[in-house]
Amino acid sequence: RRDLALLADRDVSASAVLDVIRENAGEWLTDLRLFDVYQGKGIDPHRKSLAVGLTWQHPSRTLNDDEVNATTLAILTSLEERLNATLRK
Repeated sequence: RRDLALLADRDVSASAVLDVIRENAGEWLTDLRLFDVYQGKGIDPHRKSLAVGLTWQHPSRTLNDDEVNATTLAILTSLEERLNATLRK
């Protein structure tokens, strides 16, 4: 499982973020959950924080860190290009 905290513009819907993640997460994504949305102290007033959990599982072997990292990078790149959503630091 990999948890990501993302920053997106306030008008970007959570469903749009989840759709982009699904499109880029690969065939072994077994679970995707939005578990927090936060707007307030510490966040730019024009942005919001979304926390998502992703679970991948290959049917016959363990996925290695390089595979999951590459997929995560593809997700983050697409989120930034399409929705101006970035990894929260």
